[in-house]
Amino acid sequence: MPIMLPATSAYALQGPSSRLMLRQRVVLAQRRIHAGAGFAFEWSTPEHSQPMPSAQSVPEWCELLPGVVLEKLGPAPLARRGDGVAQMRSALEGAQWVAAVRLASRDDQPVTFVVNDAHRVTATAEFLEAAFELLDAGGVAIRPRLLVAAGTHRADASERSAHERRILGRHRERFDGILWHDAYDSADHVDVGGHAAHRWMADGGLCVACGSMEPHYFAGVTGAHKTLTVGVLSAEAITANHAHAMEPSSRGLRLEGNPVHEGIIEVLAALEAAGTRLFALNQIIVDGGIAAVTAGSPLAALDEGLPIVRSAFAHVLSGPVDLIVARVRPPLDRDVYQADKGIKNTEVGVRDGGVLVVEAECPHGVGIDHFVETLRAAPTHREVLAAVAARGYRLGDHKAVRLRALTDTRGVRAALVSAHVEPALGDVLGMAIFASRRAAADWVLRELAGTASTGIEVVDAGNVTLEVA
Repeated sequence: MPIMLPATSAYALQGPSSRLMLRQRVVLAQRRIHAGAGFAFEWSTPEHSQPMPSAQSVPEWCELLPGVVLEKLGPAPLARRGDGVAQMRSALEGAQWVAAVRLASRDDQPVTFVVNDAHRVTATAEFLEAAFELLDAGGVAIRPRLLVAAGTHRADASERSAHERRILGRHRERFDGILWHDAYDSADHVDVGGHAAHRWMADGGLCVACGSMEPHYFAGVTGAHKTLTVGVLSAEAITANHAHAMEPSSRGLRLEGNPVHEGIIEVLAALEAAGTRLFALNQIIVDGGIAAVTAGSPLAALDEGLPIVRSAFAHVLSGPVDLIVARVRPPLDRDVYQADKGIKNTEVGVRDGGVLVVEAECPHGVGIDHFVETLRAAPTHREVLAAVAARGYRLGDHKAVRLRALTDTRGVRAALVSAHVEPALGDVLGMAIFASRRAAADWVLRELAGTASTGIEVVDAGNVTLEVA
């Protein structure tokens, strides 16, 4: 019988977080490490990639776009209380996490830590530090397992090894086993209430997930609830869930009535019905530091974090503008497939016939290229809809359909700024591709034809979400 775990109180917000239209001068160091409140995030970069120019050598967009009234929006500044380890330790204590582990240990059941791969900004090393500190203080001697919830993401041996070094540190030897979920390896999957999931999720005991909460353009919000489900499902099960991303009710910051989120709830219920107890810790990370932590049962911890996520990442516009510049930060800038989140999070803010530029380094190039194949075969919105209807949904089709809706149906002129994506791909994507910010800005000025224009530059567009009143 699953035990119910209460969510702790999230840390209070302070400062002007209620003012959503922020005129910020955000200086972004183009580095692969973001220093946070007592911890650091690091993402691996391919050895062949060239570093981005320093922040001092790259002109600001507002300098390159004379005549455009450009508003800069980013995550709202939220107060941080203490270092990341202390915040997570407090949240785990408040949610009676040690008691849940002690119960599993008493019954000789496995305890599995379920964590994100490198595609998400998560302070996993600090979570493990806080967890083991509490276990040691409580005299609970266990050897947990570690499952990296990679979903359909691919990682080679060097990427896996680097990620494990970053998150495990001195605690590696404390784990009884370490596995990476492979959504395409059916030998590692078992049926859980009609959903194929990693076998470790279905052998009872306690599964403890650490996730980060941000808006998600079709699942509503990310978090440990997704780590425990989408992160460990088979590719077929993920595809069935993500097919609902084609529906209009699947959108950012919406949970009620969102079929993708409702499918995630079904998987959580199936896992609990199979005898697995679930525990979630959510981090809300703003500008490289932990602003809040919630913990407890997956849905309770999610509900508690929602108002904080909205305060941090949502901006409500009075109406659409002529230009959107969507700047995507690491690690979501790793490839075109991931950086597309910057388009989806902001596209509602640009008027029909306007201009949208996404700026993302994309050192891994295109990434998962299913959606590119779909776009290559279907140059119009009508054709891509017909293609998907004829063969059935394939993972990534929602990206293709929505991109064609943006550029074909709405007539938005789109561009990508990346030195690692071949310009010829622009013909397939229906986007202009530029290697530099200056070249893209010159194109924007030509497209706007010198008219007085309004625009918004969105910093951290992979997380910041625009809405129109």
